[in-house]
Amino acid sequence: GQQGHDLDGLQGDVGVVTANLVLAADLVCQDVGLTIGADNVTVDLAGHTVSGSPAVHIPDRRGTALVNGTLAGSQAVTAAGSQLISPIPLTVSGVRLAAQTRLTNASAALGRCAVSGIRAQNSWVTIDGCEVRDLLYLRQSTGAVRASNLVSGTLRLEQSSRGRYENSVFDDFGVLLYDQSRDNVFTGNVMKNAESALYTDMPQSPNVTNTIQDNDIRNNDIGLEAGDVTGFTVKGNRFTSNRTAGVFVDNGLRRTNEEWISDNVFTGNGLLPSGIKDRDGNPVAGGIHVRTVSTSRLNLARNVGGFNGGHLIWAPAGQVVDGGGNKGPCGPVPNPDLACL
Repeated sequence: GQQGHDLDGLQGDVGVVTANLVLAADLVCQDVGLTIGADNVTVDLAGHTVSGSPAVHIPDRRGTALVNGTLAGSQAVTAAGSQLISPIPLTVSGVRLAAQTRLTNASAALGRCAVSGIRAQNSWVTIDGCEVRDLLYLRQSTGAVRASNLVSGTLRLEQSSRGRYENSVFDDFGVLLYDQSRDNVFTGNVMKNAESALYTDMPQSPNVTNTIQDNDIRNNDIGLEAGDVTGFTVKGNRFTSNRTAGVFVDNGLRRTNEEWISDNVFTGNGLLPSGIKDRDGNPVAGGIHVRTVSTSRLNLARNVGGFNGGHLIWAPAGQVVDGGGNKGPCGPVPNPDLACL
């Protein structure tokens, strides 16, 4: 039913879609465009555009698929329901969302698509094989980004946890981790050409852990910048040609979790430093720069590299725990807490 209807020229709410639908023309609506009225419905836009406020409304339906076209309007997609009680699988594949899009209580899988301006709250959002521009803002949400290109924008996480961001390119697309966002994993990515590829600064809270592992982090001003934040693991990354520093930690608070910076390779960082200083007035330039308090020491192990400006590791006495295998030069000296090869 509802296959291949010619919807050319219709205005306003078209009605409730209860079976698979193929659009034969653009659809321009002042209010709601399409309302999904059954589970497991596929709407094939067939290269056309649906615009409305929202373009598509999904009131607590499962298995909806929106494919092959453009969704535009003040909100491209809205969905009702609670992701904790009644998750709503929603697939958006090959669709351009030409809107300041809000995905509310929905799960969106976006494949072979271009999206911009995504804002999600209380949602599950999956972006798979997309180009993402401008803003990807997740609040109290769980995100996944896989095999995608993120260009000229920001990924901002607030109270957003258990996300996985992998095998993607973040090009001038900085990551901001805020406000008790925890248990997020960034792995297998290229993160380049940003002011800070990753920046994290959030209120102290127990059991907050985010993992940055096996990424290629290069050609930023700073690779990873961490302020008053607790609970991160930085492991197995390659920090290359970041102008000021590969990793810069500037913490003034007592942490509740241990942080580990281990098994990373730092090459050519700190050669064009911006001139910034840590809170104690020390200039920042090199591979790893640590400024923290004695009650919140960082664990450093097996960090190596070469051709960095300044030190490979700069960490004053009483601020780090030496896990062994770190390469120098290290400073300031003497530092009985850090032995560098």
